[in-house]
Amino acid sequence: MSTNALMTGNMEYLRKPLVRNIKAGDKALVLSDTDHDPRVWQAIMSILQEIGADVTVALFERRPADYYDPPAAVCEAMMKSDVNILCASTGMLHSPASFRAMEARIPSICLDGGMKLEWLQSGGITEDMKQVMVRKHYVATNIFGADAKECRVTSRYGTDFTYRVDDRIFVPPLPGPNFDPHKIVDFDKDENRKGGNLYYYLYPTGEFNVAPIEGTANGKLVIDLTMHHIGRLEDPIELHVVNGKVEKIEGGVSARVLRDYLDQYGDENAYMCPAEASVGINAKALIRGIQREDKNVMGTMHFGLGTNIDVGGSIRSKIHMDGVILEPTLYVDGEMRMQDGRFLRPIEGDGK
Repeated sequence: MSTNALMTGNMEYLRKPLVRNIKAGDKALVLSDTDHDPRVWQAIMSILQEIGADVTVALFERRPADYYDPPAAVCEAMMKSDVNILCASTGMLHSPASFRAMEARIPSICLDGGMKLEWLQSGGITEDMKQVMVRKHYVATNIFGADAKECRVTSRYGTDFTYRVDDRIFVPPLPGPNFDPHKIVDFDKDENRKGGNLYYYLYPTGEFNVAPIEGTANGKLVIDLTMHHIGRLEDPIELHVVNGKVEKIEGGVSARVLRDYLDQYGDENAYMCPAEASVGINAKALIRGIQREDKNVMGTMHFGLGTNIDVGGSIRSKIHMDGVILEPTLYVDGEMRMQDGRFLRPIEGDGK
């Protein structure tokens, strides 16, 4: 991305969470890298300067893999900040440094993963977040159900995959009349999601997270849309999972890239699958070829490898990778609840 590119367009959606959560005098640390669209951190810095925050920008070389820590000096600075704003080209929300900061009650505002400035002006970021919260509630109650036990997913590319979710379906409350769509979220308190000390604002977003019981998944999982590190897939990736661990990765070029990536940057827990099995519920999200937006597209499902401590599981890994299925069919305890990416029970409604 040329640093001479013009900064144009409406900054409203980028601005609102920053203005809501950061006040004059706050120490705000903006993290980015040399591969990211520089207009994004420049726009963020301008907004924070208008607020009167004490702004520092940490610019570093792209990390070798998603969810790797930034350089050590930046990790140290994250613990001395009032808020960390993540806008690097690699995902950093699941990184150890981010977890440590959140555990210390230093929140993250996260728009990482390679979002260009134009993508922060259209698509998923423009969705009504109150309606996303309504959908989270009804996906929990109507699609899964709090007493759900076993899920099965199929797809046109050959997915046939089962996993257990006993006691893993959290039910977020319906948003009330005072719902604040731009407030940093304390997930334990605000969404009934236990574990991980999660304390962040993420945008664009729009997914219902499930952390299946570790070691219960079996079958073939075919990722057909987007994968962390790879982006938009040239060809599907087949993950053969036995007792919750990827035993074999098959396919063409994309599968080779994933095998090499996991071999170089992963660890033993990087092959744990699914770290999460989540449903996209953002009606305005567009297919961009990057995870930050694609996994939120309405009716998709994405399945994670590696870390899942932040979505209610127990696994920690050096990495977390999501792969998206565009039009999944989902069965819950033998009953079809989604068909080819369409919800078969209502997920829209009103708040409290």
